[in-house]
Amino acid sequence: MNLKQSAVTLIKNVSPLPLQVLCSTINYYNGVLITRKRFAGDYLKKTVAACLFSGGKESLYALQTVQKQEVEVEHLIYEIPTFPSPHAFNIEALKTLAESMHKSFTIVKLDTDGDELVKTLRKLNVGALVAGDINVPQHVAWLSEVCSKAGGVKLLEPLFGKDTLILFREMFLANPNSTFKATIIGVDTKHLGEEWLGFTLSKDTATEFLSKTNGVDPLGENGEYHTICVGSPLYSKIYKIKPIEKSVDERMVFLRVELIENNCHV
Repeated sequence: MNLKQSAVTLIKNVSPLPLQVLCSTINYYNGVLITRKRFAGDYLKKTVAACLFSGGKESLYALQTVQKQEVEVEHLIYEIPTFPSPHAFNIEALKTLAESMHKSFTIVKLDTDGDELVKTLRKLNVGALVAGDINVPQHVAWLSEVCSKAGGVKLLEPLFGKDTLILFREMFLANPNSTFKATIIGVDTKHLGEEWLGFTLSKDTATEFLSKTNGVDPLGENGEYHTICVGSPLYSKIYKIKPIEKSVDERMVFLRVELIENNCHV
């Protein structure tokens, strides 16, 4: 088996267990993932961490996952991308969610070298960085390098390598009492119509969404749609959105929203 085949095998064999934190130590050879180590259990308990947080379902679910393992996420970091993003369009809403979770919120500009993120991790003096990557090993490798530059910060990627349909069902359908909810605030109109803007994914609507969006990745991993989480067991309040403004950038349509407390949630 050659190096590339070994790397593919390693990627395919990654399937984190429920409630298990995955800490990846990643090395690359000519752009190919060649090693991966898994740490779980007491190894990371009580570790103070920061989390890359966009307000979307993946970043919040990654946060929920590691906190169940007693990793103490005290800080949220949002990287403003160089391209149009519905999350960058909703910075005030992200601040509201951070406040609801009683966590600090830091905004940094995305840069190729990751220098701003390195500086932020050093300033926050954290032992770990949590991220919600699923199937982009190049981004995981970039974050691993950033964490190394920041002084040996551990990179936690609890969702990486999971099948997106399985993960979607885990988020919204595995627990009949789940309060996890995510509202669609951005769509790529090549894949989803504007009528999906404002649709809230939950235990009550997830099956409907899957049945009506054939050909779309369940979690929108190809950029088909973007969300902001309005419900989570980590929140002190449950929210709903109030649309404020619509923005169009070629095929992408975004909503800027205000989060208001939902006093009628079940």
